[in-house]
Amino acid sequence: MPPRTPYAHDTLSLAVQAVLSEEHTVPSAASAYDIPQRTLRKHVSKAKSGVNTNDVTMGPSPLLPRMFEDDLATWVLVMARDGHPVGCREIKQKATQMLQRVHGIQHLPSLSTGWYSRFLGRHPDLKILKAQVLTKSRNSVDSTTIVEFVHQLAHSASLVNMDPTRIFNMDETSFSPSKKSKKVVVHKSTTSVHAEESTASTHVTIVACVGADGRKLPPLFVLPGQRVSTATCDSLTIPGAAVTTSEKGWTNSFICRKWLSMLDANIPSRTQRPILLIMDGCSSHFSEFIYAEAKALNILLQFLPANVTHLLQPLDVTVFRPFKQAIRHAVADSIWNDVPTNINKQRAVAIACDVWANSTSTAAIQNGFVCTGLCPLSLDKMMYRLSLFNPSALPSNELDDSWVQEIDMVRGEVRDKDLRKPQVKTSKKSSKKTLKVGGMFITSAYNELLQAQAAAKPKRKKKKTGQGEVALPVAPSDGNVVVECVV
Repeated sequence: MPPRTPYAHDTLSLAVQAVLSEEHTVPSAASAYDIPQRTLRKHVSKAKSGVNTNDVTMGPSPLLPRMFEDDLATWVLVMARDGHPVGCREIKQKATQMLQRVHGIQHLPSLSTGWYSRFLGRHPDLKILKAQVLTKSRNSVDSTTIVEFVHQLAHSASLVNMDPTRIFNMDETSFSPSKKSKKVVVHKSTTSVHAEESTASTHVTIVACVGADGRKLPPLFVLPGQRVSTATCDSLTIPGAAVTTSEKGWTNSFICRKWLSMLDANIPSRTQRPILLIMDGCSSHFSEFIYAEAKALNILLQFLPANVTHLLQPLDVTVFRPFKQAIRHAVADSIWNDVPTNINKQRAVAIACDVWANSTSTAAIQNGFVCTGLCPLSLDKMMYRLSLFNPSALPSNELDDSWVQEIDMVRGEVRDKDLRKPQVKTSKKSSKKTLKVGGMFITSAYNELLQAQAAAKPKRKKKKTGQGEVALPVAPSDGNVVVECVV
């Protein structure tokens, strides 16, 4: 059988119009547009009888009628817009439910992956992307927040003359040696393979700082506990790097305050002051003592808006990912040297110092400031970063709730019952009842006794307070105020 003559759908439409307008006969149009006469004659006949041939495709008709497929495609776009993107499983499940309702047949087998692939082919506006998991607050950042931040940053950057050598970014991360699943080579008879994982014996926080000119400053390591071995201190191979401790290995306001002095000591004296330090709004970065220390050291503090570090923080965007990947590679390479898989504090500090010194490139740091729009300052690049995470407008589809209106009884029933958006959950404030344990073992019987006593006790009348009056805690005079921040 000879191969089918390839032709575009638009070419076929032009040929049909040429015949209908009597510019060509069917044979001459078939020759001019390279379309089989039989095919062209069939489409011309349908066009004369008023049949729309635009949606005609070769092969059998899809299981789900076209209008229902269009509804399903619109539902997919609406779900993605609302922050609930769906994949192959959900689309096949909804399509099966629609088939059952349209044809009135229960317990139909689920549609195949082949149908799913053909469904995407029939709707070129849809494509497959890997969804990035974000919290609801991070996914709700809008352009107004970005614009307000640009105005603040423009003022702060003007105080340092937009000089890249005077603009820095600080953030904390954790030492993460855990492996990620990857493809490996094994014997052909092997059905499953497991990789031994190296784990850190304790939590290690790394305080990193980079400059817009590409420089990387010595890191600070925060370890849990109160004591540090001399061997761990010997692992600080980067000049100017330091190690300290906190109760659980997290940074706090006291450590942040002391780190400002470390930052000042590691910036050359030839660098003109003041300098601009950009960091996130972690609670450990807010303290009157931190502000006083920064003012004394001639350091300007610029805080990023809430929930935008994945968009606008250079360390998060271009530095930490390759840094942690290099740590995993270093841990994996160490198995050839008979190094135990359990990573202690000393080895964690040694690996992190080596990776920070040798694997963090100047180009990646500079690119982090450029692509986030921090230096040089660029609102367009910030908005582009925002568009990567926020659903963009789709001009060809009106994605509003009008698509759920009925066209006919069956189609309306399918839309109303099968293609529904998730219900918006409204949060209700509820008072939590707690018990003061005080080292006791609380049993269910004792809990019931306490609840009965609490119910029998008369409720206290609330005292009226003046509107707008809020009792604020008085800050102590000592500068060692500790506010924990979990990385």
